[in-house]
Amino acid sequence: MIIAIVIGAILIGIGALLLFLKGKSEDKLLEVKVTQTSQATELTELQQAVASEIGPGGFSQLAEVKGIGESEKPLTGELSNQPCLWYSMRVEELYEETYTETDANGNSVTRTRTGSNNVANNTQSIPFSVRDESGSIMVDPDGAKIEGRKVVDRHEPAQNGLGTISFGSFTMSLSPNHGRRVTGYRYHEEILPVGERLYVIGEANDRDGGILAFRKPLEKGKPFIVSIRSEEEIVKGLETSAKVKQWIGFGLIGVGSGLIFAAIAGAFG
Repeated sequence: MIIAIVIGAILIGIGALLLFLKGKSEDKLLEVKVTQTSQATELTELQQAVASEIGPGGFSQLAEVKGIGESEKPLTGELSNQPCLWYSMRVEELYEETYTETDANGNSVTRTRTGSNNVANNTQSIPFSVRDESGSIMVDPDGAKIEGRKVVDRHEPAQNGLGTISFGSFTMSLSPNHGRRVTGYRYHEEILPVGERLYVIGEANDRDGGILAFRKPLEKGKPFIVSIRSEEEIVKGLETSAKVKQWIGFGLIGVGSGLIFAAIAGAFG
């Protein structure tokens, strides 16, 4: 009975957490829906008007822009070698190993299992500009939820005897894997390509030296998204996420409540 009650309580707790997160998704969805798309020059003119009245550093507004991501000195993707404004790479080591366990009869049984672990991670970004039909505005992506394009997802078999692995400009020395046989490596990379049309929502402010740019909002919970997806795609994704959290949350609460009720009824039945 106690185990059923504990499991039920855990399920109810997880369900409640999902409903809480569903509310957060809906808050972000509402912000995206109600925030009107601004032109770059429109925000620049508003900032200049405020600066002329109270001085630089006093302008702040939740806004969104849509335009082409640009940089005169872009990054180069570590694995893809493609010019970009942001990249996130990851290298997984794939392995198999033997292990021994005791079966129900007390006999030792040797088995083989496969697994993976990350051996390298790196994320880099630079401030860049977004250019629309009216002009351009800077974006400082630090702290943003960035949705890029997957450009590398590749498996390479292990080559025995080599002391290093390399892919693109990435190189890593290998360490001994005692008890494991490395079967290969999987390389992943996402980027924000230069010249891609981007959707940006965040706080347009001039708090850093009077320079207008999109930055992470100071108010907790406000969205800061830089994405290659369109606004319509982001709205649809947030709606789906909220619905899934709601369905699973209520389902877990229902199952958890049923377990607790059944356990109590069985104890006193």
